[in-house]
Amino acid sequence: MKPVTHIVFCLLFLFSFHVKAQTKIIDNLKRDIYAAKREAQKLKTVLQLCDQGYSLHPDTLMAWANTAFELAQRANNKNAEAAAMFHQSSALTNKALLDSALNIAKKCEEILTNEIDDPLLYANVLNQKGRCYVRMSQYNDAIEMGYATISLAEKNKDVLLQVKGKTLIGWAYLEMGQQQQAINWHLNALRTTNDSILLQKYAILFANIATNYNNLGKKDSSYYYIDKAIAYARKYENLFALSNSLAIASAINVGAGKPERSEALLKEVVEIRKLIGDPFYTASDLAQLGYYYAHYGQPEKGVAASMEGIELAKKYKLDTKLFFLCEALAHNYRAMGKIEEYGQVLESIIRLKDSVYATNTSGDLAKLSAKYEQQKKETSDIQRRLERTYWLSGIGAIILLGGLLWYVNYKNIKRKQEQKMAMALMEEKRISEKAVLVAQEGERKRIAADLHDNLGAYAAAISSNVDNITARENGMVNDVYEELKNNAQSIVSQLNDTIWILTKEKLALTSISDRLKVFIQKLNRSYPQVQIDVKEKIQTDRTLAPMQALHLFKILQEGIINALRHSHCTKVVIAIESSANWSITIEDNGTGISEKPVSKTGGNGLYNMQNRSRDAGWYITWKQNDPAGTKVIITPTTN
Repeated sequence: MKPVTHIVFCLLFLFSFHVKAQTKIIDNLKRDIYAAKREAQKLKTVLQLCDQGYSLHPDTLMAWANTAFELAQRANNKNAEAAAMFHQSSALTNKALLDSALNIAKKCEEILTNEIDDPLLYANVLNQKGRCYVRMSQYNDAIEMGYATISLAEKNKDVLLQVKGKTLIGWAYLEMGQQQQAINWHLNALRTTNDSILLQKYAILFANIATNYNNLGKKDSSYYYIDKAIAYARKYENLFALSNSLAIASAINVGAGKPERSEALLKEVVEIRKLIGDPFYTASDLAQLGYYYAHYGQPEKGVAASMEGIELAKKYKLDTKLFFLCEALAHNYRAMGKIEEYGQVLESIIRLKDSVYATNTSGDLAKLSAKYEQQKKETSDIQRRLERTYWLSGIGAIILLGGLLWYVNYKNIKRKQEQKMAMALMEEKRISEKAVLVAQEGERKRIAADLHDNLGAYAAAISSNVDNITARENGMVNDVYEELKNNAQSIVSQLNDTIWILTKEKLALTSISDRLKVFIQKLNRSYPQVQIDVKEKIQTDRTLAPMQALHLFKILQEGIINALRHSHCTKVVIAIESSANWSITIEDNGTGISEKPVSKTGGNGLYNMQNRSRDAGWYITWKQNDPAGTKVIITPTTN
């Protein structure tokens, strides 16, 4: 090894012990690099360390990427050279030097196109370009890179890259505020594979899904996924995913009216951001911290956080972040009663907006002008060609156009007639269905009232009486009374679920799914050894009548409890899917069940599930799961 390179390795190695450790994985890789005897092994390990770039400061990542590039050039290893360039681009992206990051990515793309054949590295470079485009607000370009990444990953059967490409597209839609498109892409990424370990290592996907659900107002689902994101990021030492997840958790808590949990989360976020040195997200976090302090009585801290973020944004030319930071600073000055400073900051915001508006307007005008000149040239060319045609060609064109217009008019008339007929049939169906629903509505309300007034009152009375008896009697009978109390409380809980359903005019599948998650959380305390997951693929959120919703909820409860009590399983998965049709499955990995038809003698639980399905107009089947366990499938007879 050359002396200069040796000195560089020593400095990098020694430096790693004078700064705060990143992760155990990174520390172990650094030791392996220093202990490597051959340059080929050293190059391989340095590239493995660069793969941990999401937990490295961008300056550190750039230093190791440069070292890998030097080693690759000396070994005349083009593949490793291109991989080092990919990591250089990632480091520059994390440092907010986006133009430089794109230039290196494009050079790397040229090498992969003209000199070497490495489709998976090529897909990673395209995904890296997409990250740059999102940060530059060039969302269409980012989505194009996402599609290209997915295409290459599918051809080469790389599941993780497929997940990354789909997540990139979802992120672009999320930044544009198109929440439904974003959640569809993120859930599509989640459904790419059943490899739970692979998905856990890509924890940022769960954080993005949590953000989507929070923006859609689905708090239960947002908490469900953000808890997973934080746990997985900590488990696999992904500092980038952890900092994003904590920031999202803070926003969810503030929105849910739980600000007391937000400050600690935000402080941890800022410390991690400083450790991994990503100015783009650090500026956002400081703005969010400033808003928090302004609204919860600590404006002095809010001013400090906002000013720190403004300095960072100016240093790295993050113009879009200056809006949020200046607004956070203005809120804090107003909270402190410093009206003069508040007015000065507002003027700064106006100047910033005017500058950006003028720039964007000029760009738009330039694009419109160029488009107009192109259209004008094309029109002129067409006119010159038409002037050289014979008059018979003109007559033929007129006849052809007349025939085309007649055909289009004929098709429009026919389509309108078909639409009118379809609408008439739909109206007739709606009227008949409404008549049935009106008849059912009175009966539904009566049942709900009877349950609440009669059974509810008796159940509550039982619980209260048992408390009184328990306090008076000796300890010999307390166990019996405690069991009575638990049974009474179970009646109340079941009654609450039933009334919740019956008092609604209709219920969506997503609402039933959210209620089911709450039910599962209660079960987790009694079955800590069993992993219970809910997987949603709801593209069309269907609504059910109250009695149908009650039947479905009770079927799902019975199916889950059967799996927990009788199958000796370690995992239960409930999959809820809805597009053109809908279906729900409950799978476990337990001992399995016979596929013989269910009979009254086979158990009241299964028999009741079958009766409820028949009454609701659905099919229910029990099958052996592959490789082990039972699968329960519920599907409608009509959709």
